[in-house]
Order: sequence, then C-alpha cells, then structure tokens
Amino acid sequence: MRHISYLILFILVTIFGQKVSAQEIFVDISCTNQYPGVGEKIKLSYVLKMKLKGGMASVSHSGITISKPDMKSMNIIDEGTEGSSFSFGNFGGGSDMQISKYSFILQPTKEGDIKVEPFSFKMNGETYQSESFTIHVGKGDPNAQIVKKNSNYFITIDVSKKELFPGEHALVTYTLYSRSTNISVQNYDFPMPNGLWKEEIDGGSNGFGQSQVTIDGYAYLKFPLKKEVIFAQKSGEIQIPAFTLDLMVGGGFFSKGSLEKLTSNSPTINVKPLPSGAPISYNGQVGNDYQLDVNYSTTQLTAGEPIDVKIKINGKGNLKQLDAPELTFPSDFDTYEPEVEGTIKLSGTNGFTGDRTFNYLVIPRHHGTYEIPSFEFSYFDLSTKTYKTLSYPAQSINVEKSATSTAATTNGSNNASVAKEEVEVLNDEIRHIAYNTSLNSTETTFFGTSLFWIGIGFPFLLAIGNIFFVAFKPAENKIDHKKAAGKNIFKTLKNADIKLTANDTIGFYEELYKGFMTYLSQKLDTPFSQLTKEEIALKLADIDLSNNTIKILEVCEMARYTPLTSADAHETMNKTKNLIQQIEKHVS
Repeated sequence: MRHISYLILFILVTIFGQKVSAQEIFVDISCTNQYPGVGEKIKLSYVLKMKLKGGMASVSHSGITISKPDMKSMNIIDEGTEGSSFSFGNFGGGSDMQISKYSFILQPTKEGDIKVEPFSFKMNGETYQSESFTIHVGKGDPNAQIVKKNSNYFITIDVSKKELFPGEHALVTYTLYSRSTNISVQNYDFPMPNGLWKEEIDGGSNGFGQSQVTIDGYAYLKFPLKKEVIFAQKSGEIQIPAFTLDLMVGGGFFSKGSLEKLTSNSPTINVKPLPSGAPISYNGQVGNDYQLDVNYSTTQLTAGEPIDVKIKINGKGNLKQLDAPELTFPSDFDTYEPEVEGTIKLSGTNGFTGDRTFNYLVIPRHHGTYEIPSFEFSYFDLSTKTYKTLSYPAQSINVEKSATSTAATTNGSNNASVAKEEVEVLNDEIRHIAYNTSLNSTETTFFGTSLFWIGIGFPFLLAIGNIFFVAFKPAENKIDHKKAAGKNIFKTLKNADIKLTANDTIGFYEELYKGFMTYLSQKLDTPFSQLTKEEIALKLADIDLSNNTIKILEVCEMARYTPLTSADAHETMNKTKNLIQQIEKHVS
C-alpha cells in the first residue's frame, strides 16, 4: 500500500512539476468551549499541521507517536486519533495541511482554572509540541451527571426545572443507563428529600419503557426507574439526595455475574420566595388557568329547607393542596363541613390538572331576606409571575315562613297575644314557652313499685350486655379475619408460581404484589387504601421484619420498570414465603 502511495505522489509531482516551498510543521489546539461549567462535556483537539507557501506537498512517515499530558480535575470520556498517517494536497499560499489529529472528550469535575500541559507528536525522529492550554471552569449545571470514562452503567437524577416558587412543581426522573442487556436490579434506596411534597407517577403494568440513546458516541439502554412530581414547600436551596442501586451484571446458569454498586448525582433546586403583597384571599395555590364557579341550588325557599352551595375551582397547579374556602353565612343559618369531590390528574408537564368542588349544605332557621357576602379566590400565576384574584358577587337569599307557622297564640286568662315562630326543633334547641298548661293530680304513686325498679335496672343490664357483645364479637371477627389472611396468601402464591412457570415474570410480580399487600392489610388490620410503606414499617417495627417487608414490595414495584431475571423472581418468591411464615409466628 505504501508503494502505491509513493507511486501516486511521484505521478502527481511529475504532472504538476512544481517544487514545494519552505514548509513548517506545528501543533494547533482547538476546543469546543474554553469556559464550560462543571459536568459539561467539551472536545479538546491537538492537530499536527504543515503550513504551505504554495504548490503540491506530501508527507510520508513510518508512524506517529504521541505524548499526552495529565488531564487533572477532568474525566476523560473518550479519546483517540482522527486522521491518516499519510496525506497530500494542493493548497494555495498560506494554507495548512493536516497530518494527524488527536482528540479528547473531557468533563470538568470542579470549578476553577485548569491548566493542561503541552501535548506532543513525534514523527520521523522529530518532536512537535503544543503550547499549554487553560480551561476556565464555572459553576455549571447542578443537575449535570458526572460520567466516568467508558462507564458501562450509571444512574442519574434529572430535574425538569432548576428554579421554583413555593407551590410550583417540577418533574424528577430517576434513570438507569446500561450498555448491557443482561442486567438485573438487586437493591436500591431512594432517600426522602426535605422541603418537598411529592406525588409518584404510575408507570402502569409495563413501566415507563426503555429506549436506546447515544452518549459521547456510546450506545446505552435507558431505563426510567421512577418518575415523581415534586412541589416545593419552602424557599431556599433544596438538595435532592443521591439514590443508590446494586446492579447484577451478566451471570447465567454457569456464572454468577458481577455486582456493580452505583450512586447517582444529587441535584440542587433553588426555591425563590413568592413576591410580597399577596391578597388576603390567597391560600397557597400556584399555577395557571384557574377558574372559579359558584352555584346556589336555590335562592328562594322556606325556613327549614336546605341550600346547596357549590364552589368549583379548576386549573393547573397544586390542586391537591387546595383547602376548603371559608364562606361567611348568616348566624341564623345552620352550616356543616363541606363535602369535597373532583377529578384531578397528575402529569409531569402541568402538575395537577382538573377541579375540586366544595359542596356546602346550609339550612336557614328563620324567615327573612339574607345576604351571603361576595367570595374571592386568589392564586399566584406562573405565566405572569403575579397574584390573580377571581371573585363571585354577594348573593341575596329570600327565606319565607314555613307552612306550619302560626301568627300568634292567645292567652285565655288575660287575652294577651304572644307571637312565636313555629320552627323545627333542631338537636337540643330551646323550645318556646308553652301556655295553658293543665296539670292532673293522682292519688297513686309509681315510685318504689316493682315496675319502677325493673324500669331502673333494665337499661343498665342492657348496656352491660351490649358492652360485652361489642368487646368480644369484633375481636373474634378480627381473629378469624387474621387467620384467614394466612390461608388466602398461600393461594395467591400458587397463582404467582403458575405465572412464573410460564415465564410471565411481569405477571408474577403483579400477582405477588397484589396478594402480599392484601395479606398485610388483613394481618395488620389496616384498610388497603391506608396501607402505606410507613404504616407497614410502623406496625412491624417491634418484630424487626419491617425492612424485609418493604424490600419485597419495592422489588415488585421495580420489576415493572427494569429487567429482572427468572432467578431473581424465584429468589423473591422464597424470601416472601419465609417472611410470611415469620409474620404468622409473631402477629396473631
């Protein structure tokens, strides 16, 4: 090949018949960004060039060697040669010809000025050296992930926003990147951040899926492990703690594989205080496109009849933290705590979207014309960065006398007229004074008779019997309920085993999770809807089984998002069976 190259060069020089002028070989430096931030990737290249003054030129060599400087305070993501060992060209005066190029993909790990010492090429016995080079590293993106060179596996925390207001939301994504498909997640820990209120996004039975991405020239499989929407609760800097993960790599029937312990980055969020001058009606809502609707079921009624007052607030923001508005009703109205309903959906883009409806039931006791004051609702609008107030005008309510009302009652002795309103007696309300009361005397007395003592004693006997019934019957039911839990769970485990035998790993974990949660709900006497990990840990803390129980549940949850092998599933099943046996021994 080299002889062919020399032959081509000879022919070209012969054809053009020009002699190469004085030539100078030197090393040039190029950098994509001399002022990067911490964690930002840059490309630093050293190019061996020949400066030409005109004519045809060629360079031949037996090989080029390099001498690299120490890249202090920077990770080398990738490096290598970008150029041929033989080149020629026809250039005009003052042009440069590239002989060889060597490049680094770098990632600074700390702030400050980083001085890179000279880089040198050695060719045909001559050494060509660059100048030193300084990179000025700034603070950079606090959410940047520091990736080590040729890292085959790493995990990240990505935050959609770096600056928030109290009450504003951001999407947090926990992700695993892997260059291998033969992996399984063993253990992981997501610490709870302080100063944040969070809602986890449900990835469904199939999780968030996986995709292939290219990072610094390397192909990675991207596994989103968990997504949650966070709402800042206070101003100041809030750091999301790094999460850890044990990853089993490789392994099979004849090999165990290797365990990789991974730690993510720990991004910081800056929560800015809300502007001053908040309206009195502001109650912490932050978002966009809020609307207010107030509806009265009637404004014309009779005393004793109910009125439904519905306040509907819809928009995009932290709706789940919306408290019931405080309405001012006349003192002659009986009022009750409002019923709350609505449809709220969670998304990473808008936070909570939907509506909340507060249904107030009020009953006027007396006739008359009443006015319910105007109502205001205020929120902080993220698009304009200002407070906005929505209002509803005052409402007049006309209450008429009820059909049973009487205008007056006549006193027979002095013809005095005493007016009173016939209103429904509510609770223990004081009744009006009764007139024309007639009294009857009797010669017999009930006090001291047998019937009197039976009447006195019977309620006490009934109360004592009721106490024993209430105390012992539910206790027996609870005992039976807890005993049934142990029998039912092993039926569920059989169903999970069937799915595992059929290689339906995802179905296995779904069946196991559902059955185990139902078992814990019955065994710990806690409604399924209230069975949180915190509640489980609290009730099993005394018998030192809480950590193992939580880990089983977390493995089942994680199986929806990351690949887990059949061997992992068998191990999880065995651990679950052993754990249930321990719970059966200690929880009666």
